[in-house]
Amino acid sequence: MAKILMVVASNRQGSFNRQLADVIVSEIGDRAEVKFLDYSALPPMDQDAEFPAPKAVTKVRQEIKDADGLWIVSPQYNNSYPGVLKNLLDWVSRPVEAGDRDTAAAAGVKVTLSSIAGGNAAAPMLEKLSELVEFIGMDLLKEQVNGFIVPMEAWTNGIVVLTDEDKARVAAQVDAFLDFIA
Repeated sequence: MAKILMVVASNRQGSFNRQLADVIVSEIGDRAEVKFLDYSALPPMDQDAEFPAPKAVTKVRQEIKDADGLWIVSPQYNNSYPGVLKNLLDWVSRPVEAGDRDTAAAAGVKVTLSSIAGGNAAAPMLEKLSELVEFIGMDLLKEQVNGFIVPMEAWTNGIVVLTDEDKARVAAQVDAFLDFIA
């Protein structure tokens, strides 16, 4: 069975993007094993601390290596991705063996991206994040990068309810990603 590692780039209680990730996991159902990556213990990226890497970094790198695919669900902060996500991607982009980029945990990892945000559906952030994941050597499912708009009522009640059209887009992305990592 395929293994998907879900990365939610928001630690906020009631995060809209965590709610979107939960919808995605529900849509995946029993077609893959899904695990949420806990990367909260990662220290700030520091080249002076790379060799040997901190234990939290080694753990995250191994979890990424053990997965068949990575699904990043990220909010948009100031038209870009959150610093915690950038820190994670910086760590996994660095080689495990000095000077050998092919040993980086990010090398060749199959990845897809989703976000739920305000009126622009996180388009600026998703464009920047797409560029970043490809730059660090990940294999991006380009035709299924999905941004969703937070329903108006969610801004007051904190609960995301996707439209039928959005649910269909989630289902299409799930199907495409499962094929991509197969």
